[in-house]
Amino acid sequence: MGATHSTPQVRVVHSDQYDSDTPQTPGLFREVAFDGRNPDAAHLSAFRSTVKPGAATGPHHHGDQETVLYIVSGTARFRWGDKLENAAEAGPGDFVFVPAHIVHQEINASTESETVWAVIRSGVDPIVVNLPELDEYAEPAAVDYTHP
Repeated sequence: MGATHSTPQVRVVHSDQYDSDTPQTPGLFREVAFDGRNPDAAHLSAFRSTVKPGAATGPHHHGDQETVLYIVSGTARFRWGDKLENAAEAGPGDFVFVPAHIVHQEINASTESETVWAVIRSGVDPIVVNLPELDEYAEPAAVDYTHP
């Protein structure tokens, strides 16, 4: 018996089918639509990220993966660099490109509403390298979501 070869398929993942079983960064919640568990994925992964009002992630990077974000709602502030010395803001309809290995931080610029973005990454395996040793350079969260 020869191995069966399946034809690649167009796949739809509905919003109630996202999977949170993926590496997380404190302050940001990732819900995967597509990653290496998609049998037809060779180069890309996709997910939705949500940052609560006033929350800020810790410094992190995604290894050799490039990332493109599309801001769905809210205002996101991005900081990047070896000491997070650069900053820019993006709002609904804006795209953000994060190069491979770039240390960055995401901040919800609003304390009133969450910010949501769609994310495409150039790899099917979730790479998240959290860098707590750089916390001293990070913008602090305006709202503390730490659980006791």
